[in-house]
Amino acid sequence: MPNAKHKLLLVDDEPDIRMVLSAILTELGHEVRSAEDGFAALDAIHDWMPDILLSDLNMPGMSGFELLSIVRRRLPDIYVIATSGAYSGASVPRGIAADAFYEKATGMRALLELLKNAQALEQPPARTNGATAPIWISRAESEPAGGPNLVINCPYCMRNSTQRCSEALLTVHETQCLYCKAAIYYAMIRPMDARSSQDNQPGLGPVAANASLPV
Repeated sequence: MPNAKHKLLLVDDEPDIRMVLSAILTELGHEVRSAEDGFAALDAIHDWMPDILLSDLNMPGMSGFELLSIVRRRLPDIYVIATSGAYSGASVPRGIAADAFYEKATGMRALLELLKNAQALEQPPARTNGATAPIWISRAESEPAGGPNLVINCPYCMRNSTQRCSEALLTVHETQCLYCKAAIYYAMIRPMDARSSQDNQPGLGPVAANASLPV
């Protein structure tokens, strides 16, 4: 039903963004909860299953990259909207396990339109095999380029395979499990410093604490 309101989980490491968006979306009639990173989001989902997950990508702790891959594998019925200021455009960036993408600082109307589209769905969109969602692996800043081998857990047989670390960040790579020969997709991200992530967090543009709702 297009006019039905939904349970929405908002995940962002910036407190001001969580506060503003939670207030706006609650006023619009949604049941909203928020979490500061992927770990907190998984805890929330354990007790409260959302219809829609709106998650930032670059967060300390567990990033949105990792969170969305887990959700796609384990909870494919949740409609996922990824959000970030690091990517441009309306298309979902390659390798991101999301149904839609909202570029930060492009205004609330674009985000509300994505939520409207999610609400209009009578059933979850058709999914490809969740195992194709990439495994996101943090590489320590101290590791050299092309650094040490990685231990990657196979999503099919659950055994560990040792793979050589790729130098390319935010790029989805394909390798093969040494045991069951299944294709494994993975990508590298750098862990973020909590202080620098707050200093460099993209803003919401025209959204402010006293923002008026669009009509």
